[in-house]
Amino acid sequence: MTQPWYWRSLPLDNRTGSHIFKALFGSTQTSEIATLLESPYPTPTDNPQLARYSICAGTPRYVDGYPQMWTPALGNVLPFLEQLLQAKVGGGGGHRGHGGQEEENTFHTPHTPHTPPYGKPRKARLHTPPTAPNPHSPKGVGTPSSPPPHLPFTGGWLGWLGYDIAREIERLPYTKSDSLPFPVAFWYEPDSFAVLDHWEQILWLAATSPDGLDELERKLEHEDDGELGVPTPLGGWGLGAMGRLGDGEKDFTPPPHHPTSLSPYHTLPILPPLCFHSSQEEYEAAVNSAKKYIQAGDIFQTNLSLRFETHTTASGWEIYRALQQINPSPFACYFQTPWGEVISCSPERLVKSQRHTDTTFHVSTRPIAGTRSRGIMPEQDQKLAQELLNNTKERAEHIMLVDLERNDLGRVCEWGSVKVDELLTIERYSHVMHLVSNITGTLRHDVSAVDLIRAIFPGGTITGCPKVRCMEIIEELEPVRRSLFYGSCGYLDWQGNLDLNILIRTLLLVPSSPEEVEGDREVGRSGVRENIELDSPHYPITSSLHHINPITSPLNTVWGQVGAGIVADSDPEREWHESLHKAQAQLQALATVFGDRGVGRQGG
Repeated sequence: MTQPWYWRSLPLDNRTGSHIFKALFGSTQTSEIATLLESPYPTPTDNPQLARYSICAGTPRYVDGYPQMWTPALGNVLPFLEQLLQAKVGGGGGHRGHGGQEEENTFHTPHTPHTPPYGKPRKARLHTPPTAPNPHSPKGVGTPSSPPPHLPFTGGWLGWLGYDIAREIERLPYTKSDSLPFPVAFWYEPDSFAVLDHWEQILWLAATSPDGLDELERKLEHEDDGELGVPTPLGGWGLGAMGRLGDGEKDFTPPPHHPTSLSPYHTLPILPPLCFHSSQEEYEAAVNSAKKYIQAGDIFQTNLSLRFETHTTASGWEIYRALQQINPSPFACYFQTPWGEVISCSPERLVKSQRHTDTTFHVSTRPIAGTRSRGIMPEQDQKLAQELLNNTKERAEHIMLVDLERNDLGRVCEWGSVKVDELLTIERYSHVMHLVSNITGTLRHDVSAVDLIRAIFPGGTITGCPKVRCMEIIEELEPVRRSLFYGSCGYLDWQGNLDLNILIRTLLLVPSSPEEVEGDREVGRSGVRENIELDSPHYPITSSLHHINPITSPLNTVWGQVGAGIVADSDPEREWHESLHKAQAQLQALATVFGDRGVGRQGG
């Protein structure tokens, strides 16, 4: 049985998730574990629940000398998460609980020359916090207590599920390799964490001990605002700080005068050398193959992606800060782990489950399908949005995916509870706008949060319809396995609360030595490296052959992955350029840190 959490509340004072994370858990030791799940601030006034909270956390909690972190192998991931929920005290953390039960399992945790000895292969005691004895602790006192019931995360686990978790749910072929070093799943219980309530402007601190709370507060008192500056409201062209744009419209982008804003065809700073794991010809051939499957009646639509790679001396945190400034998104995240860093400004929620009563959970999923570039001027932007809304093909494809997600939720929700409460909403981001819908339901009493994951993972918007056949075709046509890309990350609360994004608009960074990038190391099926450049407004990104020269400075390797939805009348060349256009925010972030640090420069 674990000790209770100690809680303390402080004024948030308009600070962002990045501010609090940097002050409390930022570390120059990249092997240290830390997590940030960040919503943009200020929150949208017309839909505040979409981006009300941010969560940040530090290193794993220790129990009986063991760090509470796990990397279960593929085949054991979802059963392991079920064990975590079942091991809670009193069975009060969700459906199907077993009161007071403790279970043991053996999993491997990383141990490298650059990481603290978080644990070699070990037995991990599974546990969750008991109900705290004093639910009405005075604010700021720091005694064992319960936080307000509306907080989304009150202790539990943070982590990710790679795309291959689908193989625990469906029988899928294994024909490609995954060369990236990240485990398919990683979950840990933090020793201390913070929940930012941007709406009420309260910062909730939680720690294993009162001394831990005191240490968190000391760090906040000594935080250095020099790097991050004063939080600036993010809004859309004078329409207010994330304020109302019109019925069903939301804007998550900086106004034009913001120093990090970028029009869709703005000339970027010098980019680091980039290469793709598929050439344009290979990608277009894959699109044509997918269209043949559609014409044969195997599928209605699918999603095909391509991976790019580059090198930089910049850290993942520097890239995340640049990306978050350029493209603030409601489901952004940053993970610092022994394997590398996960950097994401995802706009898409896979699934959320939130306790409504002692026995009821409300669930939702928020699919994105349908994309247009942003207009340079407000009038052009509004015209493009209207064209997207009025496009019969885009609407049909979107509603098809909404129906897919409704069916997925219907497998685990109460009969008649599944509703579409938002349909064909426009959401704007830095370089693109999307069609978005929201589907809700009430979870059945005989299923758990992990059953909910099984029902809906991976998201239909990044696979296609029907989902299983699309995943088989993706395995055939894409040159590499997707790894963490198009998987999910987020939290699983000890009460059964769950919130997972879809890892799109994502970069993965790992340390690399100079030898790894010297010469002409082959990538992709044809060994072609492709450097992307901005060109004309009609096709802003084009490709040209490029070979990386030997570099002598220490480098980090960065991967990204972007894709497009393929339908019967897709134009292969257009889908290639649409995929690249979705990468523009990531490329701008890389260009920003490249301009500051360079590939061959030693960073300070």
